Amino acid sequence: RVFFQTFGQHSEMTPSRTLCFLSLVWLTFATRAYAQSGTSGTSEKASRANNNSPSTTASGWVDIRDGVQDADNPILTPTDRLEWILGDPSLLDLDTGERYVFANEVFHGIIWYKAKEVNAGGGEFQYEKLGRVVGYPGAVRPFAHFDASTKMVHLFYEQYAFPLYNKSKIWMKSGKVSDGEISWEKNDVMILEPKLSWEKEGLARVGNPYVFFHPSKEQYVLYYSAGSQHLPDSKVDEPISLGMAVADSIDGPYTRVDNSPLVIEGLDGTNTIGLGSLKLVKGLEQDFDKPIAMINRITSVDGVTGSTISLVNSGNKGNSFKVATLDLIEPTLVDKDWKEAYCYGFDTGVDAEDDNFILVLYNGRNGWAHATETVGATRIRKDLLMTE
Repeated sequence: RVFFQTFGQHSEMTPSRTLCFLSLVWLTFATRAYAQSGTSGTSEKASRANNNSPSTTASGWVDIRDGVQDADNPILTPTDRLEWILGDPSLLDLDTGERYVFANEVFHGIIWYKAKEVNAGGGEFQYEKLGRVVGYPGAVRPFAHFDASTKMVHLFYEQYAFPLYNKSKIWMKSGKVSDGEISWEKNDVMILEPKLSWEKEGLARVGNPYVFFHPSKEQYVLYYSAGSQHLPDSKVDEPISLGMAVADSIDGPYTRVDNSPLVIEGLDGTNTIGLGSLKLVKGLEQDFDKPIAMINRITSVDGVTGSTISLVNSGNKGNSFKVATLDLIEPTLVDKDWKEAYCYGFDTGVDAEDDNFILVLYNGRNGWAHATETVGATRIRKDLLMTE
């Protein structure tokens, strides 16, 4: 997604690499300044006014359809210099009530935020920016997992590698939790690298990690994306397939369940050309033998690409899935709206204001080429997600 994945955490920054990096920074800034000149677009509120004027609830949520509401989006935007992307949010709730959000920029790696008032009305999206948790560019698509028994947070992420930044692996950073605060360890662990032919299709990449402990399997399960395809209209790369691997320990080693991609039934005839990620819905009372999850589908209609979040479920312990709701969260196609063209990298949790809803954080893209990406929120009533 990032137009190039620059210098990774696991490579030495030599003088020549530094010079190359600074040159790319200058080129990127100049390109963005030119591309965005005269294209500031309308505000989110103006976009809504043009989108059939949906009603707003007393708490500020906008009714999209029955049981589905949007926040006053976007809720998080890139704030560091030279940045135009903040994407792939991950939502982390501790057992002591603290809520954290992780997301990635282009040049600054993975950023983390702490919610100021998780359980107070009106304070759900008041975040304090804590800084960089993985501090080098090329670290993207984070997912944070909390183990209450060990008081450890494990942050999985995709890391692009020097020198060309067109290949990626999955890494993990760990941190100890004490009194609701996280202290990060220095050494990261490599979790998975592309090995199978479909993982190397286009470009050799594995990413978009999601990890959970499966009680009946008594193993940790890793869902991940693989391969790469170039979307010519938006000039970004997106994954093609999904995979599944398991391990006895959260830090691996992870073994692939199958040598073929994960099967998602019900996608034939839906204009789906790739799958960006798969994550179980957190906050539901899940039967892990029949899990409920979301995916984001990369689509193409008459050469125009997009991404839509869909609801899927499984009847065989998550070894394959089928589509339950095809268009759960979709782009608006409203000019310069924050999610005009794509709704992709996402995570879920219980809504802090109303526990009858599941909160979905995701990043949207306000167009195709030379567009900006920000993080927004939709909440969905739980009963709409409890499908068979």
